[in-house]
Amino acid sequence: MNVRFEHTPQQPVAWHEYANLFPWLSGDALAGLREDIRANGVREPIVFLDGAILDGRNRYQCARDLGIEYPRREFGSAAGDGDDPLAFVISLNLTRRHLNDSQRASIAARVANMSAHRPSNPANWPTLPLSELAAAAPPPVSQADAARMLNVSERNVRRAKHVHEEAPPEIIRALDDGRISASLAAQVADLPEASQAEIIAAPEIKEAAREAVKKAHVSNNSGNNEWYTPAPIIDAARVVLGGFDLDPASSEIANRTVRAARIFTAEDDGLAQEWPVGSIWINPPYAQPLMGQFADRFAAEIRRGSTGIMLVNNATETAWFQTVAAECSAICFPKSRIKFLDPEGNPSGAPLQGQAVIYCGPDADTFEGAFAGFGLVVRHG
Repeated sequence: MNVRFEHTPQQPVAWHEYANLFPWLSGDALAGLREDIRANGVREPIVFLDGAILDGRNRYQCARDLGIEYPRREFGSAAGDGDDPLAFVISLNLTRRHLNDSQRASIAARVANMSAHRPSNPANWPTLPLSELAAAAPPPVSQADAARMLNVSERNVRRAKHVHEEAPPEIIRALDDGRISASLAAQVADLPEASQAEIIAAPEIKEAAREAVKKAHVSNNSGNNEWYTPAPIIDAARVVLGGFDLDPASSEIANRTVRAARIFTAEDDGLAQEWPVGSIWINPPYAQPLMGQFADRFAAEIRRGSTGIMLVNNATETAWFQTVAAECSAICFPKSRIKFLDPEGNPSGAPLQGQAVIYCGPDADTFEGAFAGFGLVVRHG
């Protein structure tokens, strides 16, 4: 193993992308490492790859801050390095760090879809035409492989990926630091920006997140809020039904997008009204017992001769969902939770449960064609 000591690097130091997968040490852990280096020096060499630190960022920073020289070596100079720097970094850090399940999920989410390892020295790359070089490289790391590498479930990796894509940086840092779980962080990612800002500003982010999620869950399923369906879903439903004769759980604002020939508002009490036979669009209140009552009535109107599309929570275990599903010809399960709109047309966050678009009618082919882009379409009957 070729190790040399240096006090000031010969060229500016960068962090390798694999090193950046793991959070920096902080608090007591960083203080303990600094004191150990002050007393004993840097015992384990800093490992470099292509001029960047692959392993040892924290040791390097402590040594530089203390003015202490440090040993360095290149990746591949030790027999135990192997030939995969990603596997090398993950193996070392999982051994050293006391990371919880959600922290590992966050790292796995970053690993997923990263470019796979190529030889570090371009001179060692295969002598191939440029058109063939990409095909010669290993494929990117899949979420399943990343989950196995970090010893975490794929479900948690998907949650962490959602956090990375949708949450503000402060929530991502809280996930990386272990202050918030992947499950809770994923729910926070779907909250309105104002709620997220309150969580971030709170002294204790975990408790604030729990309270905000609980409040949103009650509010979003209480029927107190106005929730409007995004236009792309309405447009797809219109393609299937050719227009809407009735929306029995609507408002004047919602009908600007739906454009149903007839609507019943909360003041009309759609459950007390006669529903004409025809094409029905319905996104009922997400409250009980109203949700179940509208679902039962919708199913009854389908049996009476109407066709329709119903957008509801995917509460497949409930009696009302089973009642409607028994009358349907197809159901779309969206690949992500639908972000409904507030009265001003702004995204008001997504419910804390997934949705289902239930079609009751004779043309399942058209429904599948219109909704396949939103998620999985399952036929019935």
